[in-house]
Amino acid sequence: MTLDKNSINMLLSLDDTRLAMVIRQLAQSSGIPADSLKLGQSELAGIRSALSMATDGDISRAAELIKSYKSGKKG
Repeated sequence: MTLDKNSINMLLSLDDTRLAMVIRQLAQSSGIPADSLKLGQSELAGIRSALSMATDGDISRAAELIKSYKSGKKG
């Protein structure tokens, strides 16, 4: 998944069950153990809030962080 404003809007349109599933799949594909994530109702509400306020700069920075994490550079 390419991280951009369209993908953010798509994530925001998902119900909680599907959003949690997508987050776990993204985490796993990025090398983060999916079972280490706590994704209850309050966590998902916080994620939705953060995603809804994300600027283009925030989205670009997040994409860079994900890319560096995948390549093992973290940070």
